[in-house]
Amino acid sequence: MIQNMRTLSTQVRLRRLIRAFGEAQMRLSDTPDRAVLNSQVDRLQALAGDVHDSWRRERLAGRPALALEAFVMESLRTVELAIAGLAQEGSDHQLLMQDFDGAALPLEVFLRGLDGEPALERSA
Repeated sequence: MIQNMRTLSTQVRLRRLIRAFGEAQMRLSDTPDRAVLNSQVDRLQALAGDVHDSWRRERLAGRPALALEAFVMESLRTVELAIAGLAQEGSDHQLLMQDFDGAALPLEVFLRGLDGEPALERSA
């Protein structure tokens, strides 16, 4: 049986990261300055690290099933790769935004579901 988890801390940090990534995209489209780009990427990487740390703490308390853990870790990996890609010369920021959104937004909904109604049980 999969038990409910409490992921509020991770959700809050993930929402902060999503908001900061959107703001960074706007700033980066306005200026090609490398120093600004690098500071934005550093900030986003720190926020992604906060999401990771929070998930580790909440994961230990809730012990999610391996499939759920794999989904969260793969989503966080994609988010981190999209952030790292911003710093690469000639990167397609629009494509990276799509990758980021494609991982972060479903993850946010997923985490809410872990806190919601009793978790689904596998039926035999």
